[in-house]
Formats: sequence, structure tokens, C-alpha cells
Amino acid sequence: MQTNTAYDFSLFEQQKKKPQLRVERRTGRQKIKAGFRWARVVAFAALFLALVVSVLYSQVQSTELSAQMRREQDHLEDLQSEYTYLTNEMEMRTNLSAVQEYAANVLKMIKMDRSQITYVTAAQENSVERSGGGLERLTDNLTHTMASFVEYLEP
Repeated sequence: MQTNTAYDFSLFEQQKKKPQLRVERRTGRQKIKAGFRWARVVAFAALFLALVVSVLYSQVQSTELSAQMRREQDHLEDLQSEYTYLTNEMEMRTNLSAVQEYAANVLKMIKMDRSQITYVTAAQENSVERSGGGLERLTDNLTHTMASFVEYLEP
């Protein structure tokens, strides 16, 4: 049989070669290198896991602290609001016009008139003098002021 090599397709077919199997024995050095590879992989995995856990833990702590801070800020705002309310309430109750209004409406008091003022001067006699006019009142005030001043100076 004559074959033309130009048309011989068997040359282009892949021939299946059987792989040759051979067993290699590891030396002591190769065993140590393989053990170190496993140790590196385990160490890397442990380090990576530790980093992931620490990031998650820090996120949890941050969230808890943020929530606590919000609660404390709300509590502070409530206390400031209560303080403002109580301050305004105190000012309102101690306001002079409110006191006068309470005295006039509830206690039925009226404002004192200048003619109702009575000055008492203690002399050697037990007597009560009621000042009448403006000039007498002025002289009584000056006399009383001078008497107090003289008493202050005497030891």
C-alpha cells in the first residue's frame, strides 16, 4: 500500500501517550518545607480571622457608644427643657407685678397711701406724734438721721 505523506492524516491525529507514573519520595527538607507551607496558610488564616473579628467588634462597640450618646443627649435636652420651664415658672411667681396682683386679688390688699404712714419718735415721754405736712416730715427725718449719726459716733 502506497501512501502519500501529504494525505496521511494519521500524522495529524493526536496520539495518546500513557503518562509514566513515578513515585518520588520526599526528603526531610521537603517535608519541612511542606509543613512550613501549611503553617503559613494556617497563620495567615488565623491572622485574617482575627482582623475580621476585631473590625466587627469595633463596629459593635461604636454602635453601642453612639446609641448611649444619643440617649444621654436626649436626657440632657429633657433636663435643660425642665430647667428652662422651672426657671420661667420661678420668675413668673416671684415677679413683682405677679406678687402685687396676688396681694390685690386674692388677699384683698391695697397699696399704702403716704398719708397712712406714721412715724414714732421715742423721747423721754412716751408719746406718739403723727407727722402732718412735708416740712415737718423733712425736719423729723433730718433730726432722726442726725440722732442716729451721733449715736454711731459715740463709743
